[in-house]
Amino acid sequence: MITAAKRLPLIPAWWHSPQLTGALSVLGGIALWQLFYDGLARTGYFQAYAIHHFFVSPWQVAQSFAELYRSGELIRNCYFSFLEFFYGFLLAIAVGVPFGFFLATQPKVNNYLDPWISCIYATPRVALAPIIVVWFGLGIFPSSLIVFLGAVFPILLNTYTGIKSVRQNLIDVVRAFGGSPAQIFFKVMIPDATPAIIAGMRLAVGRAVIGVVVAELFGAEAGLGFMVYLYSQRFMPGPVFVGIVVLVMFGILAFVALEKLQRWISPWYAHQLQHQVQGMEME
Repeated sequence: MITAAKRLPLIPAWWHSPQLTGALSVLGGIALWQLFYDGLARTGYFQAYAIHHFFVSPWQVAQSFAELYRSGELIRNCYFSFLEFFYGFLLAIAVGVPFGFFLATQPKVNNYLDPWISCIYATPRVALAPIIVVWFGLGIFPSSLIVFLGAVFPILLNTYTGIKSVRQNLIDVVRAFGGSPAQIFFKVMIPDATPAIIAGMRLAVGRAVIGVVVAELFGAEAGLGFMVYLYSQRFMPGPVFVGIVVLVMFGILAFVALEKLQRWISPWYAHQLQHQVQGMEME
């Protein structure tokens, strides 16, 4: 009996992977950017309005990146921005997570502090940055403090929401088997709230990157935000775009690292999301 051979798919499975799709999307966007610049450079408006002082091509951005890297200026500015981001974001986690736990488990204290938290959260960081610079001067500490103020509230609020959303049936089961309050807290509440906490950290990444730029615009002697401001005043768009691209990569890498952390800490949540996505695709 002759069995029919399995037909190989015309398109390999890896071709449909999200990573490849995202990479092709980015490459396509860069190609369109280059084509748009080349077409614009052939028009009479390009020289008449000195557009080269405001807009560059991806190839020119790459050249500016190489020049700044060789001179050491890019490494120095990245180092200062990374320190501000790291210290501010780490302090936001160290304050936001425990404080969110505390407010979620102490309703009376939350009633007193909620108006103050809402007031500070609603205040733009741009308004607070000059005051912080006046109080603490220039340097890593005031810049990290501005990053902290931008990142701490998403972490705090998501931690609070995560603890409040812990499934009551899990707590009841642990209590029924004689579990202590400490066991309920560490074995049930923290694991069940972990996805919300990590989500708050991922939201805080964007706020932290904005905080780095705001801090360096108002008072800094180095950093990527300082570099963007400095070269924008000199009408040199190449280094400006380099600073912007590096800041974007900063945020993307931190975002991906937190996603990996979530899959490592709470693998059941990642499996649940994958199962839901597969169910939606089957529908």
